Amino acid sequence: MPVLPDQCDLAIAQYTIGQKCTPELLEEVRALANGAPVRATGPKYPSSWDLRPQRINLHTDADRIIVSINCG
Repeated sequence: MPVLPDQCDLAIAQYTIGQKCTPELLEEVRALANGAPVRATGPKYPSSWDLRPQRINLHTDADRIIVSINCG
């Protein structure tokens, strides 16, 4: 299924699941996504409820391990 221009490409960040979320990892994903917005969410990361289909969200657990990803 092709990625629409107004939607993020989750395949870019799939490899991050199970890794510790660091500022360097966020920058790495951002670079792979050609500068698209990337953010970490979870118990250690405050975040807003605004939806941006182009943004890649890296969802973390309390230990900052990435457990899932989505667009928004």
